[in-house]
Amino acid sequence: MQGKDFLIGTLKKGGYLTTESGEILLTRIPMQAAQSPESAALKIAPEDVGKIALVRGDLSDNVLYFASIIEALSPITSILLKTLINKGIVSREEIHDQMSELESERETKNQRKLCALVIGHKKRSPGAKNAKANLSEFDFNEGLALRIEKKVQKVEMQRIYRRTYKELPDDVNAANPDFIVSLHCNAFNGKVSGTEVLHYHRSEKGKKMAGIALDHLVGYLKLPNREIKQRTAEDRGGYLLRYSKAPCVIAEPFFIDNDSDLARAQEDIDGLAAVYANAIDEISQIV
Repeated sequence: MQGKDFLIGTLKKGGYLTTESGEILLTRIPMQAAQSPESAALKIAPEDVGKIALVRGDLSDNVLYFASIIEALSPITSILLKTLINKGIVSREEIHDQMSELESERETKNQRKLCALVIGHKKRSPGAKNAKANLSEFDFNEGLALRIEKKVQKVEMQRIYRRTYKELPDDVNAANPDFIVSLHCNAFNGKVSGTEVLHYHRSEKGKKMAGIALDHLVGYLKLPNREIKQRTAEDRGGYLLRYSKAPCVIAEPFFIDNDSDLARAQEDIDGLAAVYANAIDEISQIV
């Protein structure tokens, strides 16, 4: 038998795995290597000896080449699993299939796109503020970001905090995201109201992202639609939009200095977070 495979068995000293079909040598070298597989046997940590494990590699006869341990069960779990197997309650094949599915899900998750969620401003320079509520733009969006991260379904999230305005694009780029959403709140004279989303004027993906985010936010908040707005590098917010490598949008869902706008946003913070999460999940499909 030869080919990429998952095996389940008990880990032994010397780099061996005891399976239903016999003892398998686990080796780190690829199948085509000139050296003997025994010379590069997979090291089994002393605390893992005797544990049931799922391993992956290229199987040929009684050797698993390019082997890696996907999961080593705890001693208690291993004992329980062995008991279930010995009593015929569950077969090794069933366990193998279930653990293979779990590993496949892990790999799929690892392939999900990464969204950099940028918190506008910072603690010492918190941005716009609502005097009546004594609430800053930074504080509102930091709490909102934590909720958004718990609600996304299709995307990996990386929260980014600003050190300085000049360093922000480099800090975001270092995370190597597939796309970027920056959380802000608008402010003017305490009376202006509405929702808008900014994008870089030369980014077609940014424009599409902004449209998706705007539709979700306007549909939920029901505030005046101030549309998506293009920005150059010289415009407010344009520096991040221009110098971030991945497509980026800046969300301005409401005017924080407008008491009515803020009240609407605070009416259901979890609901607003869910709207952002849905928009992010949708955006991940087009970037």
